[in-house]
Amino acid sequence: MKIIALYGKGNCGKSETLGIHLRNYFHSHMNPAPVGIWKKDERESLTFEGKVIDICPPGDNETIVLDNIAFIKANTCDVAFTATRSRGKGCVALKKYADHFEAELIWVKKPYNDDLSIEGQYKANKTFALELIKMI
Repeated sequence: MKIIALYGKGNCGKSETLGIHLRNYFHSHMNPAPVGIWKKDERESLTFEGKVIDICPPGDNETIVLDNIAFIKANTCDVAFTATRSRGKGCVALKKYADHFEAELIWVKKPYNDDLSIEGQYKANKTFALELIKMI
């Protein structure tokens, strides 16, 4: 299993990148495309190109990261995307989980551009989601 942990400061777009852009990419490339309305912070397990992928967009504190880990445990996957912070108990818990299951844990820093407009940051997050997809 591979766990891709998207970390960064608060409000840098981690949850938007995973919960909106990454999810929309997968859904738009599935046949038939799933029908539904998803919330940005909603966890989801889906099958894409023969791989089970878990998407866990929330991840600001230890409690939420532990909930993400529980979701991943319950939905055995090939690849998990989770948001987290850059340090703290949530990061420690994620590392322990990965070590216990001998999962490949990849830390990816979510860039944030203070000089971009809201629309510009939205587009940057969408582009960044496409880079995450290449890591599968």
